[in-house]
Amino acid sequence: MEQLRTRAGQGSLVPAERRRTARHLLLDGFGLVAQERLAESRVVVVGAGGLGSPVLQYLAAAGVGTLGIIDDDVVEASNLQRQVLHSVADVGRAKTESAADALRGLAPGVEVIAHPERLTRDNAAAILGGYHLVVDGSDTFETRYAVSDAAASLGLPVVWGTVLGWDGQVSVFWSAAPDGRAITYPDVYGPQPSEGDSCSTVGVLSPACGVVGSTMAVEAVKVLTGTGDPALGRLLVYDARTSAWDTVELAPVPSGPAALAAAPLTVADPTASDGPVTAAEPPASAEPGVLLLDVGLRPGAVPGAVFVRLEDLAAGNLPPELLDHPVDGPVVVVCERGLRSRGAEQLLRADGWRDVTSHAMLG
Repeated sequence: MEQLRTRAGQGSLVPAERRRTARHLLLDGFGLVAQERLAESRVVVVGAGGLGSPVLQYLAAAGVGTLGIIDDDVVEASNLQRQVLHSVADVGRAKTESAADALRGLAPGVEVIAHPERLTRDNAAAILGGYHLVVDGSDTFETRYAVSDAAASLGLPVVWGTVLGWDGQVSVFWSAAPDGRAITYPDVYGPQPSEGDSCSTVGVLSPACGVVGSTMAVEAVKVLTGTGDPALGRLLVYDARTSAWDTVELAPVPSGPAALAAAPLTVADPTASDGPVTAAEPPASAEPGVLLLDVGLRPGAVPGAVFVRLEDLAAGNLPPELLDHPVDGPVVVVCERGLRSRGAEQLLRADGWRDVTSHAMLG
């Protein structure tokens, strides 16, 4: 991370900040030099919501010198279940304004820059260009791809995270990363799809936002300070149902729907000492006796699969192919990232199908 260390600088800390961050100064492998890098760092957070709240709080508390906040929304009562940076008194206020006040109360020395606007492809480069690192906690594909493209053109690292329902993901994307880890968001997830589910349609477990957002803050601190091993080239996958984390080794996604369907899911086995193992490939077409269901965002992406919307499964609107399939017959459910297929597996099991497995098409 030498490039980022140089950009961040190594200014001196005043005595009050040394006292405030004393636990960092005592931390093995961190210390004064890393803390000085944080103090000179400029970080912009996209979204002051469920993920942005813990990210902003922890980065301000950790001693990041300048924090930018990009959000064009206002605080609503339904936000308060998970967006813990805001309070009841903030309902109706701009999220950037509410967040800035909360951060200044937490860390008076932090410089907070509010960007009360929606980040788009037209303004992304101009806004992000003033920072050392981007933390993307946005909840639309349009914003994620705009962030990724602008950051890649500027050579900025992006700490990215998402949470939906019980599931979360975190990774670090950086077009200028060393050691063959220069992977960006579109490299992994492919071309920009149409918008899918959101917390407002399928819900979200509020503490899961804290877990994922705090992990994003950890990754940001590691990148900024050159400490630890950031999640470059790795996708951290969180399941709040079991409190388990899995690691997926990342590589640029193959092109074409057939390649997507056949791409293996590579998972780091925590019990193995010789690196990652490769999970079974999701089938590209249905085998005899197997019903292949596609609950992804793009109909027709998997040859031979029966496409069905996850929302229809949840509502009990089942396709005739499924209704005609024996309850003890094998059913394989696939989607792009494995989140929707996992939810579909749970729904089908609850409806009585006994042999259901789910897969992600991207690895």
